[in-house]
Amino acid sequence: MGIKKFIRDQKPLTISLISFLLMLAIVITVGLTGGNHIIRYLQVQLMEHGIMHNEDVIKGLRPLLERALQDGKPINRVISDFQSFIDHAEPFGVRLFLIDRKRNLVIADSATAKKLPFPVNRLLGAPARQLDGTPISDLGHWRGAAWRVNKAGNIELLSLRNIDTDGPAWTLGVSSDLSELLSFMDELHFHLDTVLLITYGIIGLLGFMMLRWVGRRYESGLEEQVVQRTNELESVHQKLLEHARLATIGQTASVMAHEMRNPLASMKLALSSVSRSRTLSDRERQRVDLVVGEVDRLEAMLSDTLEYVQPIEKDETPVLLDDLLDQVLELEQPLMNECGIRLERQRCHRCSPLHLDSNKMRQVLLNLVKNAREATPDNGMISIGLQQVSQGLLLKIHNQGEPASREVLEQAFDFFFTTKARGTGLGLGLVKRVVEAHGGSVALHSDDTGVTAEVRLPL
Repeated sequence: MGIKKFIRDQKPLTISLISFLLMLAIVITVGLTGGNHIIRYLQVQLMEHGIMHNEDVIKGLRPLLERALQDGKPINRVISDFQSFIDHAEPFGVRLFLIDRKRNLVIADSATAKKLPFPVNRLLGAPARQLDGTPISDLGHWRGAAWRVNKAGNIELLSLRNIDTDGPAWTLGVSSDLSELLSFMDELHFHLDTVLLITYGIIGLLGFMMLRWVGRRYESGLEEQVVQRTNELESVHQKLLEHARLATIGQTASVMAHEMRNPLASMKLALSSVSRSRTLSDRERQRVDLVVGEVDRLEAMLSDTLEYVQPIEKDETPVLLDDLLDQVLELEQPLMNECGIRLERQRCHRCSPLHLDSNKMRQVLLNLVKNAREATPDNGMISIGLQQVSQGLLLKIHNQGEPASREVLEQAFDFFFTTKARGTGLGLGLVKRVVEAHGGSVALHSDDTGVTAEVRLPL
């Protein structure tokens, strides 16, 4: 809680500066630790390389000694020839020596002013150690790799291997001074730390600037998220209102269906009987027919309202949208013919069948085709096209006629909105609800040639 309160009480710039200093400290610590690790790794590799170099020198010299002994040369001659050979080894950075294990004497040495032979314990002047640091008590009988610190404080690597012959028991040794390489490693360590500190300082500065930039972007992102969440809440609020409205409509429709259906049927039956009476004048018959028409409109409104609130139940068997269109056009084609309306249709033979609520979708198609027919002038044309696109199916229904205003296009799918004198305002609302319940979308477009309804359904 204390840290949270401290952060909350500070200015954004102060928080950014503190973050920068913490980041810089972490980066420098990690960087220096990593640099030390690299140097240690290089030192280990250097030691291993020095040991391998010494072993390669031994592998090159052992056959010369072994062959000379096997050829039967006198031992003193072999020692003398070997000493003459190794006298020129020091300029190459190595020291070569030969130990007689039986007598524990150094019988040849490339870097000594001592009189040969001399005891092994005088060979190095400092105790030799194994690679793990354990002192070597008897160097004359040691085999393998070792190291020591000479009088100058430099590290030397040693390698000792036996000469494999049946004659004298000799050990060939190689010593290499790593002082120059280790001094170079120390300089490298110093320069590496300096470069790392400068680099990390620059990185920290750039990080601070980036942090400030990210902070501003983050604040901007928070503002966008607030706007997005607000829009989402408004959308959820609208959906809740829509659900509440549907629930209200459903309850109202149930009451209407229960309370009005029978009276309306009785009224229609009575008015139909009256309209067939021969005693009515033409004006009275016209008025009775007008009332019958209003009764029919009330029944249609009641049916549309009940249909609007019915849940979507998809069929188990997929259906072709073209088949549903065939059924709708079978009903609408005679009415089009009466007005001289021509129908231009583009079927989709490769369209996939869909899992739909076929009854609801048939009503959707009927409403769209009916609206197109009613908006098309006599001798006009309606075009219907279905095609499969990457996202699913696209159905376009275009009718010739007057273009729709922007206000009409925006409110066409609103509940109870209608431009017809005797419309219920439920048709396109039902279209939108059913299509969106199937995961699709519906839209109206208008241009100089008329109005186009587009329905998109996912596969």
